[in-house]
Amino acid sequence: MNLKKWMVLCMAVCLFTLPLLGGCQQKELEDTRDDKYIVMQFTNTHYEEVESYAAEMKVLFGENDPASDRMYAAGFMGPMLLTQSIEQMQAEVNTAFDMAEKFNIPVYFQLDDVNNYTTLFGGDAEVKYWEDPSMCEWIAFPEEGEEYGGQNKYGALPRFWYNWGSWRVAHPMPNFASPKLQELIVNNLKEGFLKPLTERYNKLKEEDKAYLFAGVAVGWETHIADYTSNNRQLNLDMNNLPRDYATGVQMQEWEVAQYGYSALHSLGYDQAKLDAEAAEKGIDSAQHMRNILYQVIHDYSELLAKTVYDAGVPRRKIFTHTVSCQTTLNNESTFYPPIWVAVNEYSTPGYTMSPVTCKYDMTKMKQQLFEADPTYNEFACAEGYAAGLDTVEKCDDYFAEMFGNGARVVTCFGYPDVGVPVFEFKRDPSFPYVISTNNWLRGDITY
Repeated sequence: MNLKKWMVLCMAVCLFTLPLLGGCQQKELEDTRDDKYIVMQFTNTHYEEVESYAAEMKVLFGENDPASDRMYAAGFMGPMLLTQSIEQMQAEVNTAFDMAEKFNIPVYFQLDDVNNYTTLFGGDAEVKYWEDPSMCEWIAFPEEGEEYGGQNKYGALPRFWYNWGSWRVAHPMPNFASPKLQELIVNNLKEGFLKPLTERYNKLKEEDKAYLFAGVAVGWETHIADYTSNNRQLNLDMNNLPRDYATGVQMQEWEVAQYGYSALHSLGYDQAKLDAEAAEKGIDSAQHMRNILYQVIHDYSELLAKTVYDAGVPRRKIFTHTVSCQTTLNNESTFYPPIWVAVNEYSTPGYTMSPVTCKYDMTKMKQQLFEADPTYNEFACAEGYAAGLDTVEKCDDYFAEMFGNGARVVTCFGYPDVGVPVFEFKRDPSFPYVISTNNWLRGDITY
């Protein structure tokens, strides 16, 4: 065979085999495992405490078995997409994976873009969204000459109030429909979280250790604040409005309002357009406003989920996160949006679900999930607690109900000796939740 024919043959072989080799390589990098996790979200533990965190879980739950499809995982608060710097986010992701590899404990991230605008976990964000009113929420449409709704009357943006056993106040709530806010958070998500995540996750897949990444929640009870009487979860007393636990600063009466007008403004609404559309649909303007804001919450959650999905994380490891209250309450509020807002084709819908802190109706939830997407039958208990699970039998039944109905992860948020019983998690081998977790890990709980 002459040299020319030999070169042609070699080129043909290369052209034929390279796609096959590439396909094999790609297949090796796929995460095909079907693991389920109980996630210990010890909420007074942060990244600087990973060594003691991991050691504590080893004592309580022993060694994870890589051959099993049932594992426990370490859950971390953050990174915080809107208050931390890119460098802070990247450092936290790498610290978490260092722990996962060293201790053989899968890691789970609760990205925070909704429920904590403080700088408790690092406040070096280059762009501070709360300094730009267009990226923040309002309680009214802007009048002529106003930069934001309520500016002339109140002279300040409404703040975000939340209750974690005690009341706290933080920066104004973001406007989820703001193109500027969306561009900022997607950039932070890509640079601060996904860049280090994909590097570490791909390495784990190459080493057949993909199980060490348990997943990521892309929101934290994603909602739009509603402090009116329509919010039956909070039931604010106008004669005794909340005070921040640390400073004593009190909520103002004008903050006891429906937030979301900035999102409506970003979508081209004013009061006249809102009223006209409501009349056309035969509903009142308040209900029409809520319906629009439900879609805003959905689209924002979907944007974040798709960004993570497009980076190569499978749908079963991406979780949206709202609450389950609307399956048990008879009124509507953007504080607890409908089940469907957490459903999209890029993620697994997740909810706060607890027998005490956030009651749920599993039958209604599954029905509404099916109506939103008949092709997908899984969900996540993205925020759960040990509250109400005060016996091993109750806890065993809880895990059977969750995983038996399609839960991919069940999280447990909790502190030891916090003084607030509903948030307490005793890190003790005799604690019912610990015993039941070990029952589940061994396969003793069936469903």
